[in-house]
This record gives sequence, structure tokens and C-alpha cells, in this order.
Amino acid sequence: MEQYKIVYTTNTVDDLDGIFDYTSDDNRGAAIKMLERLEKVILKLGGFPRMGSVLSSDDFQFIETGYRKIVVHPYIIFYRISKNVIYIARVLHSRQDWMKLIFDSGFEGE
Repeated sequence: MEQYKIVYTTNTVDDLDGIFDYTSDDNRGAAIKMLERLEKVILKLGGFPRMGSVLSSDDFQFIETGYRKIVVHPYIIFYRISKNVIYIARVLHSRQDWMKLIFDSGFEGE
């Protein structure tokens, strides 16, 4: 089985830092566990890159970009597959306006 390289964008690193900072204010242990859950799923993508679903939209342009998502409640991991690399684009809370955050800020990688 082919193993894909995982690349975190700058936005993703900022997202993960924000998740930790926000959650650790109340419970540092819970913040660590959440980051571990997210990392476990992200690392699993290296072997199973298509386990996330294609981002659906009425606008074909979004699908054509190849964005996929996978839910690690209450967060959503957004990523793209390119050759042998998986670009983790964002990790956002499901209550955020994630369509606006992803497509207004542009995408790093590739």
C-alpha cells in the first residue's frame, strides 16, 4: 500500500494552535486528547487518502479543486490529494462558516 506524505498548511497549524489554546483554557487534558484524535485521523489519511468525502457544492468549481473533508467531532478536517501528497488545508469547528473561511482565504499547497 502506497503511503502519502502529509503536509500541513500554515492555516492548519494556526487552526490547531487555536483549538489547543481555546480548549486548554478550560481543560488542558481535553485539549491534548482532541489534538491526538485529530492527528490520528490525519495520519490515517496517509494510507487511506480517499476515506474523507468529496466536498459537495452546487458550484462545480469547489468539487473540481479536489477538496475532501473528514469529521472528527466537533471539528472538520479539510484536505486535498495531489500526486503522493495530502495537503491538510484547514481544521475548523463545525459551527464555523467553513465554506467562507476555506474559499475566501485561498488554498496553500501544490
